[in-house]
Amino acid sequence: MKTLPTLFFVVLLLVACKGPKQDSPIDAAFSPDAEHLEEINTECFQYLGEKDTVRLTTHVDGTNITGTLDYTIFEKDKNSGTIKGEIRDDMIIAEYTFMSEGDSTRRQVVFKNTEEGWKEGYGEMKSVDGIPVQVNIDSLDYSHNIALTPFPCD
Repeated sequence: MKTLPTLFFVVLLLVACKGPKQDSPIDAAFSPDAEHLEEINTECFQYLGEKDTVRLTTHVDGTNITGTLDYTIFEKDKNSGTIKGEIRDDMIIAEYTFMSEGDSTRRQVVFKNTEEGWKEGYGEMKSVDGIPVQVNIDSLDYSHNIALTPFPCD
């Protein structure tokens, strides 16, 4: 009878000393290694006008980009949402998913890195699968004065 508690104690000791805990496959997939974290670059840009504000936060991983985009334009509904897309040359081409007047909406946005800062391009749009996209990205108009310049991220 005395051997039963001793045997239980030995089994408990062996289980407790089985070595370092290994991450589960799920933990490993959602815990990027240090090298990958260094590749992800976060930057913040904004335009501050007299009554208008536009803010863009980007997370760049190679040519992929994600982030947030917020428009507060005087006498217009505030738009706040996320972007997901890619960087091509000096342009950000992304799908912008945002809330406006309580509805979720999507549209394509294109920003070009100019001497003044990142400027959104405007042009003729068409609907593709219900999402407004630019007809010709190469002929967009960037002549407006809203240029997003770097500012410290919060």
